[in-house]
Amino acid sequence: MAEYSKLIITNDGQALMAKMIAGEGDIEFTKVAVSSAEHEEDELQALSSLSDVKQTSLVSKVTRTNEVAIQIEAAFTNADLTEGYYMRTLGLYALDPDEGEILYAACAETSGNCYMPAYNGVTTSGAYFRLVTTVGNADSVSLEVDPGAFATIGDIQALENEIADLKAYIGYTDDDIYGVEVDFKNNKFTRLAGAANMTPGEMFDDVECFGGRKRVNLTDGGVELSAYGEAGYTETGKLTTTVVKDGTSYPSGTPVQVMVKQPKFWYKVVPLDTEPIKYPQMEEIVITGAATAAGTITLTIGEEVKTVTVANGNSAATIAGLIDDIGFTDFQTRPNGTTIRFVSRIPGARDKLSVSFGSTGVTGTVKSYAEAPANGVHMRKARYYVSPKPKAGFKLHPAFIVNGEEQEVIYRAAFEPCIYDVSAGAYLMTDEQVADFASSTGDKLSSIAGAKPCSGVTQNLTRANARTLAANRGSGWCQDYTISHSATEMLMLIEYASFNMQAAIGAGHTNRTDDGSTNMSELTGATSNLGNKSGAVTVELGDGITIVMVSYRGEENLWGNIWKHEDGINVLAQWTHAFYIADNAFADSKDDGSYKLVDFPMAFTEGYISAFGYTEEFDFLFIASEVLGNSSLPVGDYTYSYVSTSGWHIVVSGASWSNGSSAGPFFRYSYDTPSYRYRNLSGGRLVYRKAKNKAA
Repeated sequence: MAEYSKLIITNDGQALMAKMIAGEGDIEFTKVAVSSAEHEEDELQALSSLSDVKQTSLVSKVTRTNEVAIQIEAAFTNADLTEGYYMRTLGLYALDPDEGEILYAACAETSGNCYMPAYNGVTTSGAYFRLVTTVGNADSVSLEVDPGAFATIGDIQALENEIADLKAYIGYTDDDIYGVEVDFKNNKFTRLAGAANMTPGEMFDDVECFGGRKRVNLTDGGVELSAYGEAGYTETGKLTTTVVKDGTSYPSGTPVQVMVKQPKFWYKVVPLDTEPIKYPQMEEIVITGAATAAGTITLTIGEEVKTVTVANGNSAATIAGLIDDIGFTDFQTRPNGTTIRFVSRIPGARDKLSVSFGSTGVTGTVKSYAEAPANGVHMRKARYYVSPKPKAGFKLHPAFIVNGEEQEVIYRAAFEPCIYDVSAGAYLMTDEQVADFASSTGDKLSSIAGAKPCSGVTQNLTRANARTLAANRGSGWCQDYTISHSATEMLMLIEYASFNMQAAIGAGHTNRTDDGSTNMSELTGATSNLGNKSGAVTVELGDGITIVMVSYRGEENLWGNIWKHEDGINVLAQWTHAFYIADNAFADSKDDGSYKLVDFPMAFTEGYISAFGYTEEFDFLFIASEVLGNSSLPVGDYTYSYVSTSGWHIVVSGASWSNGSSAGPFFRYSYDTPSYRYRNLSGGRLVYRKAKNKAA
């Protein structure tokens, strides 16, 4: 591999720079020359010209990189070479107003490996250089270049991206690009490009990123064995017969998880209409003193008046709780100890809160926070595209990039998690509350049919402990995380031209009356006969109780049945509701390391989603930024966001057996602290990512 020294400005170049700084003219770079002559780095400054010049190229592009530096690009080809040579010295030339063309700077090749071969009549070779040099004042450098110069790789890529962006706004027509235009304001969905005139299901089966999704058996070491429909495939968690793969026999009893193989795909999001996000108006009361007499506290916002009756001796915390129980039409209350904030649900300024403590003796302070600009925008209209092939202007979906390393496929759990009890050598099929959360030696998160999803009825199934159970399967295993989940969300949106999966596929197990005390999720595997297809299956539970279990191309119950932990996302609730995402090294209450701040806030209040937040870097996310929709449109899923004065929150997704029309794959609930566990909350679904250099 070629290696060059730093670019040294020659004495003539320094003299030209001094003239330019003194205001005696601009610098115009003219060409880059390549010499076969060898020079030591300490010889370069004294050079006034290059000897043994073999090739010269006009400057293709000049770019200012900062106030005192510029980047020059040049390209070379061997099309006219009859004799090969080593590219040992590069020289950058410029025009001096007094001396004419001078050697401005030079660098030396240090590896001895940079060889330009002669043209053999068949294969054309080329070299592309980017030279960065100091000029003293970048504003005094001419950016004009000779139109006869070779186009560089950067020029071509930039042109391709410009064309791709133009095509995206006009609308792609390629048969191997599949898209949908979403008009959030008018609740309109339009199929685009290859997806035009397609319907969900079989018509998408021939598209690899959709039809290539298959339920498979995966060993803890990441070996993919039988797929759904093949001999040896099982959903029991262990092979029931010997399976031979690539010459290796895997005997009956080998542990295998039921996973959905997801081929990689590329995507593009085109924002057509956006609106700046604003932090909402908030009204705050801080109770500082208890009640010394019974009486009434009166709260007023505009024409709306609310009263709170307090008793003599009520503490500040008790009074704050009573105020929290009242509601104003356009506000939601957010209490934190003795502080209560009323957070506006809708845009626009309203009257400020006024409070009269009457004769109660209660003391407190009242403060208003006006609407203020936030980062990012609400997506009002957009086009979403995917392709199973790389396309100009498209990006590989980040679900297939882990710590900078690309994945050919990822594996997502077919079923909601249960736990494998290592000490007993058996799966916990009825949510026995006996999990061992020890790292490495403890129990393992699992994806099999016929098991009741695990929960935190009494055991400490926090997100961190579920993370440990997933990692206990071995290298590459984790629980579902936001970036991975978003890949399935994007595919569903494009295939169904809708966000409302309850209407498109089925309600899911979401309409059960909660008993208030137990884990009421039902056994996994109701959709086993659907295999790799999407659909809903009706399950008769007896006593006249009927439920529906759903699957999207092999992934059962992405919504309903039980809440699932979502890893790789941490929400800092400090009134701004900032959140951070990661694709590896997951940890709670963390905003550094692998975690990146998403440059728009999560929605501030709860409600049905009306917009997702957008920034170019995080265009793949479906995180609600506004909640003024309804149970059908434009999304149909609910979001519960809880801003407060301090603390980190986790995210759970999908909803459980009693959440009704609120449920869906886009429903995220951000309220609980990392220590939270509950009977209607399971671990995160299993995910497996294999590193390229990891043997199967």
